[in-house]
Amino acid sequence: MTLQLGDTVWIPCEVKRGAFPDERNVSVESPAGRWVGFVNVEQLRDGIDDGTTAIRATIVESAQGQLGARLPGQTSSRACLTVTET
Repeated sequence: MTLQLGDTVWIPCEVKRGAFPDERNVSVESPAGRWVGFVNVEQLRDGIDDGTTAIRATIVESAQGQLGARLPGQTSSRACLTVTET
């Protein structure tokens, strides 16, 4: 399956409880580095407090086997994450 711009994908992540009941502190590891941000629990595959799940992302770039995925939430780092297409 080839992903297209605008497609929604699930990216594996680690979550910890945030400051608010509907918020999680999310971290994602990628070849481009680590993405960390605060995300509404509705953007996660599973509404868990702590552990491994996946975060909803939108494909915004595609070039030479790498994809740029925009992640929801608030972050002090980049909003777009580079991942390898599999």
